[in-house]
Amino acid sequence: MTAAIVVSQARPNMKLNLQSNSGLKSDCAGNLMRLTLDKALAVGNQLEVEAINGTQHVVLTPTLAAQCGYSMESDPWGNTRIYISLMACYVDNKEDATFNTGLRLKMYSQSPSDVVSHDVTQTCSYSGWASREILCDRNYMEVSNYMAKPDDETKGLAQQDNSKNNAIPDASDVAHGIWKMTFYTPEPVSMVLREAEQAGYGTRMTSNHLVMRSPYNTAETYSEDVAGVPMEVFRVSAYYKAPHGLNTVNWAAACPTGGVLFSENVISWHVPRRLTPLMDGSFKIVEMHMGINGQRLDKSQMATRGYTLSTTDFHIVVEIPVGSPDGYYKSHAPDYQYHTTYTVEPMLEVLWTDTKDDTRYKVLFPITTPLMPRPPSFQDNTVPEDRVFSVLLGTFLHDVELRNITFSTGVLTVEECHAKGFTVQEHSFPNGTKGFSLQVPFDADVVLKHV
Repeated sequence: MTAAIVVSQARPNMKLNLQSNSGLKSDCAGNLMRLTLDKALAVGNQLEVEAINGTQHVVLTPTLAAQCGYSMESDPWGNTRIYISLMACYVDNKEDATFNTGLRLKMYSQSPSDVVSHDVTQTCSYSGWASREILCDRNYMEVSNYMAKPDDETKGLAQQDNSKNNAIPDASDVAHGIWKMTFYTPEPVSMVLREAEQAGYGTRMTSNHLVMRSPYNTAETYSEDVAGVPMEVFRVSAYYKAPHGLNTVNWAAACPTGGVLFSENVISWHVPRRLTPLMDGSFKIVEMHMGINGQRLDKSQMATRGYTLSTTDFHIVVEIPVGSPDGYYKSHAPDYQYHTTYTVEPMLEVLWTDTKDDTRYKVLFPITTPLMPRPPSFQDNTVPEDRVFSVLLGTFLHDVELRNITFSTGVLTVEECHAKGFTVQEHSFPNGTKGFSLQVPFDADVVLKHV
């Protein structure tokens, strides 16, 4: 008998009962709010997320999410995390200290009228603001600067500028207090606020901070190599109207887009120790933290998982063992060859001081290994006296489903195999993997017979 077993990835058929908060959790993670849905995306269903803005509900499309400070990530089985910047659009901000966030989650089944929705609210407090905070999420870069007051000249903001070139042409154009921005690409490109918003950028002026947000790979961002690590960079000067006059703020953010090295057993993530697009002169690292999925880990948690956080002359280095329980494996079958990848999302948080102010720098950085070949083993358990071919194939991850079997006479689905009297079984093993067995009688029509 000649046979080839074809496998494909599939999600378990799971339902989410949002009405009973099954698998739904929200928490605060520094300058982020995080919402976790356990196995929420069922087969054939689609999750739509809306931001609750007073009595309004705003659908968070991918474009709007990047502009407004929201991100979402799902694994192949529907485990989903939604991150919200505390400086995001539609967040109720109370004096930059208390932040109220609301989301409506809609789960659509195959029928448009079959939808389950649930409103989620979360209140976060955050008082540890640095003079400048930079957040690198998966789909946007964000920087918030402390807003200078008339007697506060130490925060790096330019003082009042009443030159003719920067006089506010029309008070109706001064939404959020910001009316004009100059992007350095590195060549200067000027836009009024409306033009910048149409280009996908987001800004916000709170009681104490000025916030700028940019999606990755926009026309006004650029790439720069820093200590061998590719970084996405934006630099912006903005004019804004404050109660005490017209001021400017200089925004800058730099987020890594590479710097990962792989070995068979370890992921090494390198971030430049000196972020030259953001600092000049001397600086001192005051705090350094590593985390997973947006949440800090303490030293004992890191040691238990085998994680390390260290520095060299040029880099901050995070090392993660391949297969850590904080990540997940996924199956692939390029050219019908079985491979796996491993995905994990580390976080790095650094607080440094320089000659001007202090900066908190937080990066959420999903990492997926290259394809790793995992040729399955083939075990022939045939006993000729039983006149039945018996084979076992494995092992595979739990995201693999047996769809069809190719015999020398053609391809049969699993259902067609059963109809012909063949025995096809799935076997689960204690370590979470699985295998498949096939039994075919000697006299079956798919068996080649030689005289």
